[in-house]
Amino acid sequence: MKKPSLLLVFLVLFSAGLMAQNLRIVNDAELLERFKPGVKPRIINFWATWCKPCMEEMPHFLKADSLYGGKIDFVFVAFDRLRDTARVMQKIAEYKIPGEHLLIKTADMQNLINAVDSTWSGALPVTWFVSEKIKGSKQDSFEQFNDLKRFIETFLKLKD
Repeated sequence: MKKPSLLLVFLVLFSAGLMAQNLRIVNDAELLERFKPGVKPRIINFWATWCKPCMEEMPHFLKADSLYGGKIDFVFVAFDRLRDTARVMQKIAEYKIPGEHLLIKTADMQNLINAVDSTWSGALPVTWFVSEKIKGSKQDSFEQFNDLKRFIETFLKLKD
């Protein structure tokens, strides 16, 4: 019987530690909780590692976090499969994606999509702004940082 290499054991333990810190696997109910108003407004972005527009907009969220991080909570929901968890974690680290990170474990993705927003087709990326008084979305990518900034500023003004 072969003994596992020390490197393999280290990688498994290191990956498990990163997962505990950076990525939570959640069910439908846990995800839908994020759409309830909290103490601060919340930006909820649905993305996937295989979605080119999703990855292209990630630097804008990093910049937005440095600008609004104290005023807004950022939540990123990966639409990747559970077996691709390592790739999701790699992209979170590579793009320095801020905020809370979730990966969905659901029996029926279409049912979950409808529960989030019946007008959403499930196309990625999509971003919601959620606060006590309002909920709004952009069902497309933010091609420029200023597009994301305008989205956030519009809802911050409406929030007051």
